[in-house]
Amino acid sequence: MSEERQKALFLRAQAEARKASWLFTAPNPRVGAIALQQGHVVGRGFHRVFGGPHAEEMALRDAGAWCEKSNQPLAGFVDEMMITLEPCCKSTATKKRRPCTDILLEAGVRKVTFGLNDPNDSQTGAAEKLNRAGVQVTTLREHRSFRHLNPAFFRDLTCVNRPWIFLKWASSLDGKMATSGGVSQWITGPEARQEVHQLRAISDAILIGKTTLIEDDPSLTARITPPSSKQPLRVLLDPPSTFPANAKILQGDAPRLWVLEDGPQKVGAWPIEDAVVRVPRLSGNLCLTTLVGKLATEFSVRRLMVEGGAKVHGSFLAEGLVDAIVRYEAPFLLGGPRCAVDGPSFSSPQDALHLVSEETAPLGRDVRRALCVPPTA
Repeated sequence: MSEERQKALFLRAQAEARKASWLFTAPNPRVGAIALQQGHVVGRGFHRVFGGPHAEEMALRDAGAWCEKSNQPLAGFVDEMMITLEPCCKSTATKKRRPCTDILLEAGVRKVTFGLNDPNDSQTGAAEKLNRAGVQVTTLREHRSFRHLNPAFFRDLTCVNRPWIFLKWASSLDGKMATSGGVSQWITGPEARQEVHQLRAISDAILIGKTTLIEDDPSLTARITPPSSKQPLRVLLDPPSTFPANAKILQGDAPRLWVLEDGPQKVGAWPIEDAVVRVPRLSGNLCLTTLVGKLATEFSVRRLMVEGGAKVHGSFLAEGLVDAIVRYEAPFLLGGPRCAVDGPSFSSPQDALHLVSEETAPLGRDVRRALCVPPTA
């Protein structure tokens, strides 16, 4: 293949990667792939959502090289693949898909070109594995373009032993999450709330604090069509020991985790099958750094969605545990004190936490804004 042809195909793979949203793929990267047979493009694909098929599988599916009945690749339809990132090649406890190297080999791919080696050291080694199987491998070393496309992924690489964490809230145009009396249902319309359920469905866990639990009576389930095969872990931070038996959080089969203070605090009257974890209390608040470490190591949580309230948001920010902000903005003013973040203030606008890589989406009358915390923050 000529250098000009190779560059053109890589640009097409990059174009596929740009179709993805980091909000839906993180902590995984945005990756695109082009499938070829005898030099002709026969399929293309990109990684759409965390936990879903990777770009390589999507390109094989698009090329007709996938059996839906057996959920396995078919050989003979694709002999070459162009990918923006080294294919994953290892299985881990938290990995949700088969290694892409296995899929490529089963599909009979004989040549693989990718943009760069995986920056995640735990996933490198694809070139060696493919070479041992007789596959010709070429690495292009396109570091700059991949980094520009994937701030959420690179932020996650700096966050050792904890999940990728994003705060989500709905607020009025003036940043209020509820009226002065605590009424918050509903600030946003059905389109925005539907997307929130999609975000819940691809998250491993959802966390709320005591105030949100009491005032909003949430179920914290992902209600999508078709129904999600697995519900996220519902994490209840510093909950009251008692609350109504008909509380929505006690309903349904979605798992629950009650987060309590170290020491003699008694477990509440909750279902016996529920999990409980204890963490120290520091300066009046439960230690979130300890908690998210436990979520990663003991509950295999890689993607954590935090839905409030304001003090919980402030505590996560104060401990440096926020990787992205997702705000659903309604076109009206509420006034009052119910802000989205209640915590320590920065000393000046120049010293504030500046966010990057904004993704916006109109959702009915509302607007969703998603912004990343820079990898170096």
